[in-house]
Amino acid sequence: MKKILPLIFILNFGSLFSQSKENKLELNDTWFGGETENNGKPVIIRGRQYLKNFIDSKQYKEHIEFVWKFENKTENGIPTPEENILMQKVEDALIEKLESDLQSVLTLVYTHDGIRSSIFYTKSVPEFLKRMNKALSEFKKLPIEITNGKDIDWELYTGILKSYNLEPK
Repeated sequence: MKKILPLIFILNFGSLFSQSKENKLELNDTWFGGETENNGKPVIIRGRQYLKNFIDSKQYKEHIEFVWKFENKTENGIPTPEENILMQKVEDALIEKLESDLQSVLTLVYTHDGIRSSIFYTKSVPEFLKRMNKALSEFKKLPIEITNGKDIDWELYTGILKSYNLEPK
């Protein structure tokens, strides 16, 4: 009499249905910060250096610069504490709407001489604007200007990093 031996297959269903590691982007939320001077006024910068995987993905082909012109600035060109608190609330709201699924990524923020500029890279400008408007709907009118441009190789981002002797990681 023949014995039938049960066959046992061990399958990793997660690997069958998940994205390949090359396509899966993870955001390292480590930030660097620095301060320098320009024309006797402070320039404060902070950013994410660990975005090479986003650059290499070629999915984020445009940058958007979100420029806030201070309503009240201090003598050295930085925002008042009250305006700085409001700017942080706005930034938090934008990050919540734009980065939850990595549709867009905040890369750099610099403050100098009456402005704060936030540079995002995005997969889709129309989607960025839709989400931005939703995020900002809870705030009163803000003193902002928005510009965008094609930047497949992230030249704006890498150029700013290089000016601080940094490289994307």
